[in-house]
Amino acid sequence: MSAKYCKEYRCEANNGKPCAAADDCFLFKWDIDREKGNKPTTGNPLEAQEQEEFAAWCDAKGLLWVHIPNERKATARVMGELERQGMKKGFPDNFIAESNGKYHGLFIELKRAKKHLSRVSKEQREWVKALNKKGYAAYICYGAEAAKKVVLEYFGGK
Repeated sequence: MSAKYCKEYRCEANNGKPCAAADDCFLFKWDIDREKGNKPTTGNPLEAQEQEEFAAWCDAKGLLWVHIPNERKATARVMGELERQGMKKGFPDNFIAESNGKYHGLFIELKRAKKHLSRVSKEQREWVKALNKKGYAAYICYGAEAAKKVVLEYFGGK
């Protein structure tokens, strides 16, 4: 297993060295660029980059999950076809199809980490509210790290 470095510079567990607590720490960020030998990215990651990080983490954890690509841009004709096929505006991005004993599964609407760069639609808020009423846990998370924290809390810190 290659070493993983935490980007959370305030974390006392690593001090810039390979982090032994990486798999258990919700503050841990995958430094995929460093592992690939590229320069680490800076700035404000796009939602797609946050999603890629979250996807890699979910796969590494062995979760039964899926990303629902509802955010697509398409022509009016294609969007009409997708809507007739059942695509619903505002449906959450991610579904973890595992019960925790209290909820049937976990839905996460993933946004960019910087809240001012993201907009939550009325439909997204309505879906989260409706899913929570139907026995699912549903959240809006700002950034992959917040989503990871929600998943860990959903499973009781495991």
